[in-house]
Amino acid sequence: PAEVRSEAISVLVENCFAPNTVIQAGYPLDMRYAGPREALLHALFRQNYGCSHLIVGRDHAGVGDYYGPFDAQKIFDEIPKGSLETVNMNIDWTFWCNKCGGMASQRTCPHTKDDRILLSGTKVRSMLSEGQDLPVEFSRPEVARVLQKYYAGLSAEQNVKIELKGHSAA
Repeated sequence: PAEVRSEAISVLVENCFAPNTVIQAGYPLDMRYAGPREALLHALFRQNYGCSHLIVGRDHAGVGDYYGPFDAQKIFDEIPKGSLETVNMNIDWTFWCNKCGGMASQRTCPHTKDDRILLSGTKVRSMLSEGQDLPVEFSRPEVARVLQKYYAGLSAEQNVKIELKGHSAA
């Protein structure tokens, strides 16, 4: 929910940035987990708010394994050139690399999978739903506490696992 995202970002800004160097701002768009089409919607909304670029990562606005991991990046190649002013910036798999000592991608890190901590948004939500701690390499502890508090407050009826299988052509 928006209030949880806002609190998590506020905690990050307050604890990790020099005062008066960051402005937290958002726009009123809830996640729909609609995959590639939602990535286009995000680009259009951000364009209307004056943004020049949109970072499109792995499984952008996806849910589980319903869409391919880079389908949201591919859809930008399918729309007519010039139909959006916003430029998509495609990011491949990102992860924490123990040898690099920070976040990296397949393009920037030469190390093996044994040196990497790779978590998807789906896996993070699952860990939080099950009351597990997130790896410190993946989330700042202050931010993780905000998310853990939210997930701990969900009732069993609210904390539902959704599995999508197949695709309806109808």
